[in-house]
Amino acid sequence: MKRLLAILALAALAALSAQAAEPDARKSFDAGLRAFAASNYPAASNAFLEAAAAAPAEKLDPAAAFYNAGLAAYAAGDWKAAADSFARAASASDLALQSEAYYNRGNALFHQTGGPAAGMQSLPLPAMSTQELAGAEASIGEAIQMYENAIALDPQDADAKANYELAVLKQQQIQQQKQQQQQEQQKQDQQQKQEKQPDQKQDQQQQQQKQQAEQQPQPQPDQQREQPQEEQIQEEKPSEEMTPEEAAMMLDAMKAQEQSLRDQLHPFFGRPVPVEKDW
Repeated sequence: MKRLLAILALAALAALSAQAAEPDARKSFDAGLRAFAASNYPAASNAFLEAAAAAPAEKLDPAAAFYNAGLAAYAAGDWKAAADSFARAASASDLALQSEAYYNRGNALFHQTGGPAAGMQSLPLPAMSTQELAGAEASIGEAIQMYENAIALDPQDADAKANYELAVLKQQQIQQQKQQQQQEQQKQDQQQKQEKQPDQKQDQQQQQQKQQAEQQPQPQPDQQREQPQEEQIQEEKPSEEMTPEEAAMMLDAMKAQEQSLRDQLHPFFGRPVPVEKDW
């Protein structure tokens, strides 16, 4: 009721202020009012935007038309268009209208977070992607600022104060969900590293075996020519099998390498009434 009376007072003052303007802006404005009354909100928003566009050429303040375009878009559920129109209406020289624009822009931004309608109790935050959370976090932060602006212009605005508190709660929910997503991503990254561990172990074992094979003493070419064929064959046989000492050394090295790999994996929410201003 407080808001309705304020808007009607604005309309009465405006109706007394000017009568000689060109008809284009007024016709579009009146068309917007008729469409709004018929609940044709998209048509109402378009008509009010046309009135706002025509107003400066006729030396009229477009703020009221932008404000009504925001209300129509808001009623249609187009939160982004509503927020944009209310932002333009916030430049009004009339501080009461400016306060209303801030308040309703805050509501539109609040809706963009996926939160409940303003004035309702806070609801659980729906699951969001990382990108959706980033957008919601930005929207709720700006909504809080809009409610603060409205309260600064009208410290007695109980609606703005109530919605401000809801917005702060919503911001906390968003931040908590964001933190949970970050923790889950860290767990997934760690799990992927652990799944790659067997392949890393196998590659390192093969590399170690290759290095050990390269370290085996090889007969010199001159010695091969000097030794009889039978004796050379007898000396090559031991190289085909590992001695118990060599097997134990390799096993110890593999265990040390496996332990080294393990150590590395342990670092990780009454419909608004438009301003009936005909300039």
